Amino acid sequence: MAGGKATTPLNARGTKTMAFRQICIISTLALIMGSVAIVPAAQAQPRASQKATASTPKPGAKPAAVTPRKQKSAEGARRAAEAENTNGFTIDGRKVRVDVVKADMDLLDSNGKSPAVLVLHGAHGLGDGSLFYPQAKALAEKGITAFVVHYFDGVPQARKAAANLHDERERVLSEAISYVQKQNYVDADKIGIFGLSLGGFHALSLGSRDERVQAVVNVVGAMPSEVQRKGVHRMPPTLVLHGDKDATVPVRRAYELASLLDDVGAEHEVKIYKGQGHTFRGEAKEDSINRTVEFFERHLGGDRGLLDKELEIDIALAPVVPDTESLPIRQLTVADEAMWSQAEQGELPPTN
Repeated sequence: MAGGKATTPLNARGTKTMAFRQICIISTLALIMGSVAIVPAAQAQPRASQKATASTPKPGAKPAAVTPRKQKSAEGARRAAEAENTNGFTIDGRKVRVDVVKADMDLLDSNGKSPAVLVLHGAHGLGDGSLFYPQAKALAEKGITAFVVHYFDGVPQARKAAANLHDERERVLSEAISYVQKQNYVDADKIGIFGLSLGGFHALSLGSRDERVQAVVNVVGAMPSEVQRKGVHRMPPTLVLHGDKDATVPVRRAYELASLLDDVGAEHEVKIYKGQGHTFRGEAKEDSINRTVEFFERHLGGDRGLLDKELEIDIALAPVVPDTESLPIRQLTVADEAMWSQAEQGELPPTN
């Protein structure tokens, strides 16, 4: 009996201890489960600084503005060429900027006027300006006033180089020609166009239908297939400069253009640069600048050589592109748009 009396309090104490431990475990679990439930709720609450951006937009509110892709500044090249900002012109309420590099004063005609050349950029805009302002300065040093036209300013759509906006861009460029002709230091009868890449497409298109254009220099561009389908019946004297390694607008397009110019009886010259791509480098770049100046000097000067129909074409430096390397005409027509899109996505670097 004594032994039984001794074990009874011990069992009671053990039972109480176990019960206490169970209560502690349950309480601990409850605290853990409560913290798990509380944390997501706390995290779901926006910070004071985030409330404005997380708020639901009001009905009819304008969508947030999309930050445009950054463009390289052409300001350095513009200043180096001593290009002046003009007042430009307005089309449909949109201001189109025009930079002018005026002809050397000693080379003006007796009326104080000079020939003029519109300089048209490619699908990437002016970029850093190195492909355009040096050309403009070289022209001015030989007595030809150069106008660098920011023609994308007149296009309201976001994808300004899109193929379906060809006519809209061309309307802006037609206004640009009128603007240039009105300048009191320009001979309105001696207007030329220099175009690179997408600008080359437009230079050729304008030359085929606008009789105000007296000479065209096309660098790595081509005649738009839509224009060609409608029929090309005239072209002013035309200089075609292309690289035989151009992967954007294949050199075959330069030969096709030469054939078209021959068919319409236009005076033309073609220079193919061996090893050069969609933009020219080194000696090829310098040569293209000099050839362009010499060409405009001949055709916008006193004797524009309109009766001379001889063809000068340098084909020794580049073999004919095999048919297997050719691309569909429609695809080539929008080559600059495709290049622009790829560059936007970071697939290839901007070149013009």
